[in-house]
Amino acid sequence: MATAEASLQAVIQGWDRRAPSLLDSAAGLTGAESVRASGPPTEFSATVFSGEAADWVTYLSTPVAARYERGVGVRAHLHPELRLVVFEPENEDSRWLAELLDKVLKWVIERAERKANVKALLDELLFANPVDTEVSPRVVLSWSVPSTGTREAEREQGGGGGQTRFVLSSRLMRDVRDVLGEGDGLSADEKLGLAWPVAARLLSQIAYPLSPRDRFVAKIDAFAKLTYLAINILYDDSKSGQLIPNAAGVAFEALASKSSNLSRAALFEQHPYFRTLNRLSFLLRARSYASYADEARIVAREYLDTVYLRLSLASAMPELSLGTQPMLFEKKWGRLKLPKPRVGRYGIVDEEDQAAWEKVAGPFKDIGFVLLRQIGVGDFGRVYEAMNKQNPQFPDRVALKVDRIAGKKKQAILEAESAMHVGAQLARAPHLMRLYDTGKLHGRRFTYHVLQLIDGDTLDSLIQVAGAEHASTGWPPAMRANEQQARAEYERAVRSMESDEKQQWRKQRMGLPFKYPLSAAMVLDVLTSVLLMVEEVHSLGFSINDLKNDNLMMNRRGQIKGIDLDSFTRVGTPYDKVMDFMFLAGSVILFVFNAPSARPKIGLNWRELAASEERLRAELAHGWPLGDIDAMSDGRVQEQELLDLLVDIVHRCNGMTYPKHPELFSADIVRLISMKRRLLTEEFVID
Repeated sequence: MATAEASLQAVIQGWDRRAPSLLDSAAGLTGAESVRASGPPTEFSATVFSGEAADWVTYLSTPVAARYERGVGVRAHLHPELRLVVFEPENEDSRWLAELLDKVLKWVIERAERKANVKALLDELLFANPVDTEVSPRVVLSWSVPSTGTREAEREQGGGGGQTRFVLSSRLMRDVRDVLGEGDGLSADEKLGLAWPVAARLLSQIAYPLSPRDRFVAKIDAFAKLTYLAINILYDDSKSGQLIPNAAGVAFEALASKSSNLSRAALFEQHPYFRTLNRLSFLLRARSYASYADEARIVAREYLDTVYLRLSLASAMPELSLGTQPMLFEKKWGRLKLPKPRVGRYGIVDEEDQAAWEKVAGPFKDIGFVLLRQIGVGDFGRVYEAMNKQNPQFPDRVALKVDRIAGKKKQAILEAESAMHVGAQLARAPHLMRLYDTGKLHGRRFTYHVLQLIDGDTLDSLIQVAGAEHASTGWPPAMRANEQQARAEYERAVRSMESDEKQQWRKQRMGLPFKYPLSAAMVLDVLTSVLLMVEEVHSLGFSINDLKNDNLMMNRRGQIKGIDLDSFTRVGTPYDKVMDFMFLAGSVILFVFNAPSARPKIGLNWRELAASEERLRAELAHGWPLGDIDAMSDGRVQEQELLDLLVDIVHRCNGMTYPKHPELFSADIVRLISMKRRLLTEEFVID
């Protein structure tokens, strides 16, 4: 009989042979906090949360029939009315898989039943999503899937999408089967700990909805619920802010320790997933999940941000140029040794940048932040990448925004108290950069913000149109009384950009463009993310006031975020949204005409096009930038249909349609999402 220790060692040794990381984000674990993303150019718009881009492109390029093991398949029958899950083998060779899945789910249910609210959430994960009783999901195995598994559907449709497949790693499932079969000396909890990657992956596949409106938001929601479940199944107590594992947790932590080369004691300090668990240790109180939902989603979002990967957009992102790469450093005798900042390196463009760096580097170091590069500069602030050395509540790398110094003059960003109020209210918005803290630099009295680090570039830089939009608006009025006031404010912002000399410094600092022109599907991916961000901000009761491509950033993993919170204010009347939509009209025009092109469209008068539906239609018809839509979609989307949608969005943004009718804005986002998903025939994949 194998002892518990021997069984644990066997499963570790077996899983060490796996090519992809076993303990990835679906199981709740990842070792990847890097921003590495590239991979080959691809049209696959799938969003994943583990593995490398190149591996996923290879996997998705493989014909569906060739991805999976032949002769092994299980039907997962979900019966909400009976609160029952049945795994039906398709043949005798698949019986072992059905029995293993049944055992693992049984162990999870037994642990969850010890706390009523935990059992209630498990029921929600299993049965809340509508299911197609005619075509039950099919569980299949794959030797090539770049994670512990993924969920695939033949194609997303409005209310369904054909056969859904729960793909699981072949090696993972066989290793778990073999070890559990030999582990007669293991308790049920120890077996659950060893099989937890299977349980977490299966539950994540069941819990994720078939056709979510916003894939990232749906992933956050499912992951946050699974984290609540994991904490209450793997842990029984906490002491001094540290989770104390039960037998299942001990076995799982041992796997994580071996996989990450970290001691169990170091997991909660250095491993991103275990840090996430520790931050949510209060979930052990096991009140209803709804009472924790907002905070759980915020923490889950911060974790998922580090592993988010949209394949097509990531492949188009340029690498950092030599002059913008962060400082390399070495640790010697417990101290950091760094090079000196100089013009032409570390994002420092000129002497003014270097002087500004030298003024703030010392005060930042005193509070635990070491500057590594200048990321960018705007009208009011400079932004630096920094190493966080002594602030455990923040990530290891952060962005620091500080008042811009132009010569001897200071341009002030939003004051600390106002920034913290706005940041706290908007923490629930996953399409915005996170604001962690603010303050005043000692000895300098400059305001600074501690922000989420987004390694990438702004959309205006990526499409090479920096300085083509309105100037930064600054802090707007508390409330706009009517449409005329909002439009007058818009006109002032646009007029301030009429002198190209004022914005020449932006063009000089412009980063590298996309590696290649974006395809129609990629353009629609970006537009969808931007529109969802605007809708999200408005739903939280805020207006952006300074919306433009310069304030929209794409990181090297293909994720888009709104980055500048300095102008956000509470919405008092619908007129407070007018500027957002008028600015959005210009941003959409500039992006649609320039992203699919190798050269920026010089002289494009976006204001005239935004103001005139007739001119916009004529310009799109004359210089249609998105290719043969009918051909690339095999007739599923007509070019005229896409043209009509783009014109509707711009025209309704520039008028008062969307501020007065937010339901129409939401409906047009759904139109855009539907069109984007019909454009390509690729499978919908979420891992």
